[in-house]
Amino acid sequence: MTLDHGGEPARAAALAAFDPLRFGFHPAGTGWVKEFSSLGPVAFAALGWQHARMRSHYASEQGEIAELDALELVVELQRQTWGMAPEELVPANVLAVLAESGGSVIVAYRRQAGFTVDGWLGFAISLGTDTGTLLSHMLGVRAEARGRHDIGWYLKLVQGYEALRRGYVAASWTFDPMRGVNARLNLEKLGAVVTELTLDKYGTLRSSLYGDVPSDRFTAHWDLRSPVTAERLRLVACGQYHAPTLAEVHEDPIVTLDAIADQVIARPPRLRYQIPGDIDQLMRDDPASAIGWRQEMRQVFAALVTTKSAGGKGNAADPIAIGIAVTPGVYVVTGIATGPDPSGERQSWYLLERKELAWGE
Repeated sequence: MTLDHGGEPARAAALAAFDPLRFGFHPAGTGWVKEFSSLGPVAFAALGWQHARMRSHYASEQGEIAELDALELVVELQRQTWGMAPEELVPANVLAVLAESGGSVIVAYRRQAGFTVDGWLGFAISLGTDTGTLLSHMLGVRAEARGRHDIGWYLKLVQGYEALRRGYVAASWTFDPMRGVNARLNLEKLGAVVTELTLDKYGTLRSSLYGDVPSDRFTAHWDLRSPVTAERLRLVACGQYHAPTLAEVHEDPIVTLDAIADQVIARPPRLRYQIPGDIDQLMRDDPASAIGWRQEMRQVFAALVTTKSAGGKGNAADPIAIGIAVTPGVYVVTGIATGPDPSGERQSWYLLERKELAWGE
């Protein structure tokens, strides 16, 4: 995919499209504040090394109150959100230098309660690159706020605005293909496009959220300067965007393992593939089916979209023997249709388009 940088006029237009003032924010200190009817004023702030001087507190599962600085609290929130082991968290000393290396740490919190165990609402961590594309590494939202206040969407909006200010033209991040809620945020509400699948991106994950499963990940590409992105954000913000419905996509061909070889040859303009309505519930009710579905998903998308995997033979004792194998794909994932089926069960279908149609090439 070729990025259209567009020069200064495109940058100015994108900054105007992402400007938090257009979405009901007002500047406060070094950040932004937006009023929510059910939360009161919510602050969005970018953290750096200077925030290691700001003391906060956190309550453990045992009810013990620990005094932490703001960056240490972000580390603790990573653990709480994903249940990761300590060695898999981004530590405070790395968070402290992300802003200086082109990345960012953006947090959202109820201003009346402060950035504390009681007041925090979400956080977004990104890494800088020299490619013009910001690498968004983590997005976490407090459990009680998920699906209710669009905190994740607003965090991405602020992250995108700050990225544009620093000269980035795009952002990318990975997400679990089996999580329809995340896909809806990324593809429908933000307007990103899945450009590739990476097999075992992070090795075998061990967390209370994901369980011990392979870490196959979609890569979402978000063109910050695209007029299409700007229009999507505007429509979502004013409640006028309508995501595709099950009825609207029911005539698109269904991808199946049995038919995929023929579909790769035929290359229909659009395809659809079903994922679980709730992968966590399926893991609890029928772990074997959930694991089998993941394995099928890997085979299906590896045949359709650009796929990356570890290549070569070797081990940790000889890292130079390991490279990255890339298999080009014909399709990108442009959307997801969700809704109840006639029996009331929730369905989720990924929508795939041939690259040249999706990008107008």
